Amino acid sequence: MDLHLLQHPNPAHHISSAEYLQVELLMLYGESFDIGEGKHYTSLTKRGYKRLLKDMHHVQQHLKTLQSTYLIDADGDKLVTVGQRFNGHPSTQGARRASH
Repeated sequence: MDLHLLQHPNPAHHISSAEYLQVELLMLYGESFDIGEGKHYTSLTKRGYKRLLKDMHHVQQHLKTLQSTYLIDADGDKLVTVGQRFNGHPSTQGARRASH
């Protein structure tokens, strides 16, 4: 996702990685409404919240596998391959290929 955040009016306030994660989750699971002047209001609806919980549960079930999973992308916007590391070395056997 290519989202550029505007600077906070208070320069002493830095956006934490947790806040960036919240923004990304809202963009992925939230519902967006046009509020004029090219701006959108995005919030997490009950439906989006349920989808997020379901996806988080799925990730939680597969955390051990995720620990040895890697991906290779091209220019940060195209997924080239996903694979599993064995003994610290990448293996592309059975890797899935996709592009966005």
